[in-house]
Order: sequence, then structure tokens, then C-alpha cells
Amino acid sequence: MFTNTVSIKNSGKVYEIDVDSSTSGSQFKEKIFGITNIPVDRQKILIKGGKIDDSKPIEEQVSSQKQPIMVLGNPAPAVPSEPVEKQVFLEDLNPNSLIKVSNEPSGLVNLGNTCYLNSSLQALFQIDDIASKVANYKSPNGINSTSNESLTASLRATFDQMQKKQERVNPMLFLTLFRNVFPQFAEQDHGFYKQQDAEEAFSQLLTILDQTLKVGDNFRLSYKKEQKCLALPDEAATVDYEDSLKLNCHIDIKTNFLRDGILSGLKETIEKYNDTLQSNTEYEISRTITRLPKYLTVHFMRFFWRRDTQKKSKILRRVQFPFELDLAEMLDSSIKNDKVAVRDKIRQIEKDQDELIRDFKKSKKSSGLNPTEQEEEDQMKIESIKSKFRDDLSSALPGMSLDSTTENPSSVYQLGAVITHAGSSADSGHYQAYVRDPKDIEGIRWWKFNDDKVSEVSREKVETLAGGGEADSALILIYKGVGL
Repeated sequence: MFTNTVSIKNSGKVYEIDVDSSTSGSQFKEKIFGITNIPVDRQKILIKGGKIDDSKPIEEQVSSQKQPIMVLGNPAPAVPSEPVEKQVFLEDLNPNSLIKVSNEPSGLVNLGNTCYLNSSLQALFQIDDIASKVANYKSPNGINSTSNESLTASLRATFDQMQKKQERVNPMLFLTLFRNVFPQFAEQDHGFYKQQDAEEAFSQLLTILDQTLKVGDNFRLSYKKEQKCLALPDEAATVDYEDSLKLNCHIDIKTNFLRDGILSGLKETIEKYNDTLQSNTEYEISRTITRLPKYLTVHFMRFFWRRDTQKKSKILRRVQFPFELDLAEMLDSSIKNDKVAVRDKIRQIEKDQDELIRDFKKSKKSSGLNPTEQEEEDQMKIESIKSKFRDDLSSALPGMSLDSTTENPSSVYQLGAVITHAGSSADSGHYQAYVRDPKDIEGIRWWKFNDDKVSEVSREKVETLAGGGEADSALILIYKGVGL
């Protein structure tokens, strides 16, 4: 049923536009201009059936649109409110006063051993559900905000700067509030702030955002835990349930692949008291997954505490990870069949999508378009392919909203970001983030965030982050359910 609002998406943000039965296509475009500042003649609007008809009521054209309408185009340049008094030449300016704007994502200034925080922020920024909720966040208590609310509001300001794609964003205010909320990140050594653990920073940020924005369900894994006494095989196992916001990958001398480390982490042996034996004995604990979240955070357990050095040392072993991860074999029997059935449907839809991608790559470029217009045209076709994939998946999953679900309907995930560490200790070395370019439908192009230095890297470079030495090795992987 058509409502009086239509959702559009532009530059990562979703807007609601009020319309009625008399609103025409041309009037709808004018409303878009009022919100995005993209002139009508520059707007590229993706709807089912092709282009918007200016003369027809917009109600007839978008009533079947399930997802927000994608709008592309360059905004009109801002008009100065006052005449320029003096002409200033670029070479006369202090380089530090320049704000450069480009199509590259924004880097974050290192404020003294803060790469652990910068890499965590870059990873969180690429998570759509977090970025959109942060962008719309308003503290409920105004000037009487709690420390957590103030920190979230500061994150909104930082993300807003990053959204504008300024080349260098200074997160000083956010860093100050972050250290106030978590004093352990304000530790100093000889007057300098100490290096910290990116995984700890990432986890603390996620905890805060769950409290202020209720995002936890997007990351929550649930497990069924069975404890079995090894000395009494006939004794019934005890069953319990637990939740977690991350999936651990344990690393030992036999761990070569992510799968190995995850399976190892789902089983352990402990010693505890047994009433029947009246003594301590060994118990085997086995976990199976009963809930898969929309976003899966995997933590490589690379750091361990060494008493002799009083430092967190690092396991340098190479552990390979996939770009598409299937957790089917780790699922509890209560959900496994359903997840696998959806996975198989996704595989078929992916085959159709691959054909469209091949056709897109073979297609000739439009003549008469400048580079910017050609990029917009290509992006429009990519968004059309993505839209068809989601529509096909929605048809295959009747009754499920792909936009609002916090669970992964299948068992497969696609890699979206990696936080890495270079060095031999968590208290030293360097953290960086690698994020998949959302505009690249094949996942070949990635962005490397080395604090304020941002560069484009290939998929092959990301594959080298498996570790094996003191160079960059994956510490945190962030996956997203395929099709979500």
C-alpha cells in the first residue's frame, strides 16, 4: 500500500520525502533537489522500470518499491553568502589550513599512538547500520547528557566530517571524550600516551553504541553450550545458552585456516568438581551456534600475556581467511537446515548476478559523457544489479524484511573490513584498517587506512594479511550476511 512518504538514499544517508497522490515525477525531483542539492538535470534516480516519468504521479511509479530509491549525482556548488574581498592563490596558503575534498574516503589524524582508535573508527564507519544510526542520533538529555550520550554525539560529528570525504579529519574531541569514559586508554609512559589494543577499543565502542543506539542485535551470536563429564560417559550432559558480540578464532600450532581456529574455539576442556566422583575431573564443553547476526565480528586471538616480559605478546602464525565465509558446519541442528536452504537459494541468485556483472564489464562506455558522468552512469548500473539481487532475494524469502532484520537468514557472509596489527606486541607496533569499496560490486577494490594516509589496494593485498610475521596481520574481521 502506498504511503505518504517515499525513502531515498544518497551518499549513504536515507531521507524521507512527503508526497501525495497529486505529486508528479517532476515535483518529486524538485523535492529531491531541496534535500540533496542535486539539480534536477543531474539527478540519476534508480526505480523499477527505468526512469521516472515527469508527468505521471509519483505514486504510480514507486508504489512497488521495497528498498529506498537510490539517487546519484553531484550537488550544485555552494554559493558564497558574501562577495570575495580578496583573491587568494593556492601557493600563498599554509598547507595545514587546506581542506582537500576528493572521492577517496577520509583519513584520521594520528594524535599520538592513536592508530588503534583510528582503525576501529574506520571499521565502524563502513557498517551501514551503525553509520546511519549515528548520523541520525540526537542526545535525549541535551546539555544533561550522560558521558555515553556525549561520546555518541561526538562520534556523529566525526562521522559527519568523514562523510564529506575531507582528506584529513582530526578526531581530537572524540578522543578526549573516549579517554574520559575509558581511562585505561589514557595511560601514559614518560609523558607520552601508550599504544593500546584495537580489539579492546573496538569492543568498548560497540558496547557504548549498543547502550545508546541499541545496535547489539546486529552483532549478537547465540550459542548452545553442552558440558559433558569425560570420566562418566553415561552421565547426561548439562545444557546452557550464552550470547557474544564476537566469534573467536583460537590460534595454535595446528591452525592454518580461519575455520580451524573457529572450530577450536567452540570446544574446550576444563577441570571442575563432580558430585558423583567427589573430586575434580575433566569436562568437555561443546558449543553450537543458535543465532547468526547480520554482522559477524571475528577476533583472531593473537595476543597472550607473558609473565616474564609483563606484556601482551603476539602469535605470528599465518592464518588464512576467506572473503566469503560459510558457518553451516558450526550451526546447531535447530537452525542448520533452514540456514542451509537459504544459502542454496543465494547461490543460485549469485549465479544470475555474476552473469549481469560480466555483461556490465563487457558493455561499451556511453559516448559523449565526461569522466564524472561516466562514473555516475556506471554506478547507476551497479546499483541496478544490486537492487535486482535484493529483489530476487526478497522474493525467495517472503515475509522477511532485508532492511530491518538483525539476523543473517543464511549461513554465508561476505568480508567487509579488516583491522590489522604490525609488530610483535599489542602495546607497540601499528594498527591499520582495510575496507572494501562499496562501489565495487566484485570486491576487487579495497581502501587501506593508515591513519590520515588513504590508498587504494587490491583484493590480492588483503589476502596477504593472513600473517606469518611482524608485518600486517589480521586481528579483527568484519563480515556481513550475503544479500543484506
